Amino acid sequence: MANTLESGLKYAEDVRDGKIIVGELVRLAVKRHFKDLARQDGKTLRFNEALATFAISFFDLISLSKGETDGGKFECSPWQAFVVISLFGWQSYDSEKNRWKRRFREAYIEIPKKNGKTTFAAAIGLLLQFWDGENGPEIYSAAFTRDQAMQCFDEAKAMVERSPALMKHAKVSLWSVIYKKLRGKFMAVSHDKRTTEGKNPHGVILDEYHVHENDGVRNSLQTGMAARKQPIFFIITTAGDNKQGPCYKYREVCISVLKGKSKLDQSFILIYGIDKDDDWKDEKTWRKANPNLGISVEMDHLRGQFQQALLSGTKEVDFKTKHLNMWVDAAITWIPSETWDALARPYIAKSLSNRNVWYGGLDLGQSRDISSLAAFFPEEKFLLVRHYCSEIAAENAVRSGIDYKQWIEEGHLIPTPGKTTDYNFIKRDIFEAAMEQELMFLGYDPYSAPYFRDELTEELGTRWAAVTREDGSLNWDYYNKVQVFQQKAAGMAPATKLFEEMILNGEIFHDGNPITSWMLGNVAMRVDAYGNYTPVKDKSRDKIDGIIASIIAIGTYSKWNTTMGESKNDGSYGVY
Repeated sequence: MANTLESGLKYAEDVRDGKIIVGELVRLAVKRHFKDLARQDGKTLRFNEALATFAISFFDLISLSKGETDGGKFECSPWQAFVVISLFGWQSYDSEKNRWKRRFREAYIEIPKKNGKTTFAAAIGLLLQFWDGENGPEIYSAAFTRDQAMQCFDEAKAMVERSPALMKHAKVSLWSVIYKKLRGKFMAVSHDKRTTEGKNPHGVILDEYHVHENDGVRNSLQTGMAARKQPIFFIITTAGDNKQGPCYKYREVCISVLKGKSKLDQSFILIYGIDKDDDWKDEKTWRKANPNLGISVEMDHLRGQFQQALLSGTKEVDFKTKHLNMWVDAAITWIPSETWDALARPYIAKSLSNRNVWYGGLDLGQSRDISSLAAFFPEEKFLLVRHYCSEIAAENAVRSGIDYKQWIEEGHLIPTPGKTTDYNFIKRDIFEAAMEQELMFLGYDPYSAPYFRDELTEELGTRWAAVTREDGSLNWDYYNKVQVFQQKAAGMAPATKLFEEMILNGEIFHDGNPITSWMLGNVAMRVDAYGNYTPVKDKSRDKIDGIIASIIAIGTYSKWNTTMGESKNDGSYGVY
């Protein structure tokens, strides 16, 4: 390893030539680099080797602060050298100001733990402070929490204290590193301490972007960069488990850029990870995600973490996100997102006719929350889920980092006027659905609004059916179509298990509603002493109403279908 221009260029060449094993997204990043080299004209775009060399030479001045390398020189790994020469070597021409300036104002880098992520990010911050020639450079280690922001800052501070060439020009305190010559400062800021406003950053290190619930930190600090000539907003993160968060959404944009579908010419992008079709259990693929394998991360360590992952859902998710850079849907995997996604058959909804029958599940959330109605069509093995929310609650949710408004625009979430969910909308849809396809039974959460339950019971009427007595005999009678579905383990556990088995065995299809997929990823399970497991709202990461409604629909079908023979429309469908 060496802090040279040639080290970074050779890494790119070896990736291009297949000599280094990487994932598709890294290959695309390198392809983008060579494509830009081919199109540079020296008038609007150029790769300035002298600037790239000058930037990477800064690392010769830095002494490391941790582990076996404590006090040793910072030697850039080949992938790190590629990042440095790309960020600081590429220039675009500013025709308005008649000057060359740094092309990349932002970097988005995804890489697993133990690959030198935070140490490298801290060094980039110091380069911008001590080596970039900016007057009064303000450098901020930024994160959602103060503790996370301090990790990168503390690493930068420790490296300065161990680096004589930097320390003689610096004043170090508990909360800041000051570069005395150019009056530059390096500090930590965070969302939870509300310290991001009123800044004028030349450089921002945004560590672990995946934990951010919203883009408040990023937007605030990027706005403050407007007066700087050539600032850098350096985002570096591992993968996470919140696909509704700002990091994953920006990641999707970055991937679109790498694939040539979008254009962000001022953003440098490098995303490590295994490929979509790779078997995460095959250690041959792990090298794709870990460019520092054999340098700062050892295969034996990964193998040990992998063995733990095989024994625990929590550890599995941790291994996938932190060591393979795989995005997942929840902190604990119940049903893998890829399994659920493969069962999406939205076209089935268009083929339903008045000869189809359905069993319903209803979970009314809090009046300012999402409520969900699920319909299971047994002949088609098809699950359709509708979600409802008040317009005001949708506005508030956007501010909390969940884009309900986009779901509304795309037709996945039904808005109701006012501050609270108008249950009349749900009631109307139930009545209309019962007229279009025959409703057999509708299960509901017993905590639902009493008046709502009573109106449904009165309007939907009864059905001739049977329930099984304790002695196994059948008790035939007219039963209300609207039935309480107990939320305790006795009611929910068998239905939950059946729902899970149908999904894992490919015996159920669904409408592909992204809200339901998101809710499935939020589910946390409660397991009792007998091994019964049920979803629990207060332990889940976020809303799961659509999953509860789906389980109720499946449980209602299971209870009544077995005593009614084949579920076929007898021609007496509708409300009566």
